[in-house]
Amino acid sequence: MKRRLILLAASLCLALAVGAGAAWAFPEAFPVVADTLVAAAAIAALLFILPKRLALPMQIFVAMIGGIVAGWGLALAGQQAFVIDYLGIFGTLFILLLKLVITPLIFVSIICGVAGIGDVRRLGSVGAKTLAYYACTTAVAVLIGLACVNAIRPGVGRESLREEAAAARAEGADEARSWGRRVQDDMLPKIIQNPIMAGQNPLAIIFFALFLGAALAAMEEKAAPALAVFRSLDKAFITLVLWIMVLAPVGVFALMAKAIATLGLGYIATLAKYTLTVVFGLGLHFGVLVFLLCPLLGRVPAKRFLRGMAPALELSFSTSSSSATLPVTIDCAARRVGADENISSFMLPIGATINMDGTALYTAVASLFIAQVYGLHLGAEAQIMVFLTAVLVSIGTAGIPGGSIALMPIILAAAHIPVEGIAIVIGVDRFLDMCRTVVNITGDSVGAVVVSQSEGAMGAGGQAP
Repeated sequence: MKRRLILLAASLCLALAVGAGAAWAFPEAFPVVADTLVAAAAIAALLFILPKRLALPMQIFVAMIGGIVAGWGLALAGQQAFVIDYLGIFGTLFILLLKLVITPLIFVSIICGVAGIGDVRRLGSVGAKTLAYYACTTAVAVLIGLACVNAIRPGVGRESLREEAAAARAEGADEARSWGRRVQDDMLPKIIQNPIMAGQNPLAIIFFALFLGAALAAMEEKAAPALAVFRSLDKAFITLVLWIMVLAPVGVFALMAKAIATLGLGYIATLAKYTLTVVFGLGLHFGVLVFLLCPLLGRVPAKRFLRGMAPALELSFSTSSSSATLPVTIDCAARRVGADENISSFMLPIGATINMDGTALYTAVASLFIAQVYGLHLGAEAQIMVFLTAVLVSIGTAGIPGGSIALMPIILAAAHIPVEGIAIVIGVDRFLDMCRTVVNITGDSVGAVVVSQSEGAMGAGGQAP
């Protein structure tokens, strides 16, 4: 109770600071201050009232719905800039706090997972199954995406989208950044960052952690003191995550409001056919993972899996980041669903870096959609190139919001599709990023269940988070 009161007071103070900054930045101060008070009341309710009545998954769900309503309503009232620039500060703060523990958590979790698996021969078995599962599900995801975009053909006859995207990009380039945007883009990222292994490639961290964990496992009793330290650190990082998750409803509320205010409904309607194609493909792959692979290979009913993974799925949708969701994903897969804790600690950090089913599917659909808009016909050879490149690029995609956009030019160039076509799809990328992140962490979590079952290490699950 005392901690929630402190958080409530801190949030209200931050809300007043946001309101003061917004009133200073906007000429029409009264509506901005009124919006700030409404936002402060919503934050107080999310922090102080909801936790008494609802479990965390329902708190996040209510916050998501509230954020959608707030973002849509304030955008209609002409306060879109307030939502994006100032209310968005809370969403940025929440994501940065989650990212604060990601790099050391990946390192420590993999070491504990590898050392906990024990026998190097068993580690080799788990590693081989992990890679085989990740390769197969990613390939299936890309095939589903290609099949959907070839069947629906959302870009045919939509050549006008090129001009619309170019106009929107030119308009956005002329906008000056507000005080709130500078806080989100410059100030907070410089203050809230982890000094440990900052800026390092996650693949390099995973590689080192795998070898160090294997070495500790081979040392057996002699490695006990070092393993005790790493396991204590692992628990400490999880404790940090639990503290940060108290702010999850506020962060989700702000993120959803910002997403809706940013996207609007007009551009989504313009790209509705493309958006529905991506969502349909993601839904098909999600169904394959949850309703086919999980019950058949993991021996876990879909209902139990969905109920156990609900907090992670909801958080991934709102944050659009499989990396930021990683601590919650590990906790849900191991404690709520019943996957082996060591296998989860080994597989899920690796999966959050190299296994991006939703991203691979999305990039395949987006590439062919852009080709259709430009009137290009891609034959079998070009689509095979898209398939191979999408699978490979998904391995190197960062598990952060918009991570796939940075690597899209590789796929487009490989298939000889104009790279500037990215501007056509970037308008709805945030919403589709939210959707594909859910599929990304679902693929990772089902993999942990399947491998745990194959190793005879599956537990009952169902523990409270």
